[in-house]
Amino acid sequence: MQNINLYQVRRARRAGPRPAQMLLGLGLLLALCLLHGAWLGWQLHRGAQDLARAEAQAQARETHLAAAQAGFVEPQLDARLPAELAEREAANRQLQRLIDYLDALAGQQRGGFVAPLSALAEHHPQGRLWLTAIHLSEGGSQLRLQGRSQSRELLPQYLEALGRSPQFKGRQFARLDVERGEDRLLAFDLSSRPAEQEKADE
Repeated sequence: MQNINLYQVRRARRAGPRPAQMLLGLGLLLALCLLHGAWLGWQLHRGAQDLARAEAQAQARETHLAAAQAGFVEPQLDARLPAELAEREAANRQLQRLIDYLDALAGQQRGGFVAPLSALAEHHPQGRLWLTAIHLSEGGSQLRLQGRSQSRELLPQYLEALGRSPQFKGRQFARLDVERGEDRLLAFDLSSRPAEQEKADE
């Protein structure tokens, strides 16, 4: 009779990764950690370099600012400036008056003798003051008025009225002679030229 052994020993299968796989995974993890650490170290090194450059630039700017502050001189107002400004303004006013006078003379010369004679006729007072002679030369720029007046007050009023006229505004006269005649009238001689020049031109 033959005996048959039906009992067989089965080996239990192990679940999970094998040791070789675990070692491989551990190696990969270690490699990743090393790469990450190297990247962090490079970033840290780069940040340190940027910080050093920024600190160097800040120090240079502080040095430049300190040098600029040390060399800064606060401007001081020159005490002569107000006087010079007033002098310039006065000179400008004189030039403006001269320009106005020259413009008036140019207008008179362009208009000939008509405009001055019209102004004289327009502002001539009625009675007690009259003109005996009117001399115009150089296009009306030179003027001489001779006349008589019954009152001393009428002559300044007459001259003031002429000064308000555009034709005689700004005009200056070189002399004014007034004397009382035997007829008790005031004889006046108003001229834009000195007496010596008038004698030389005669």
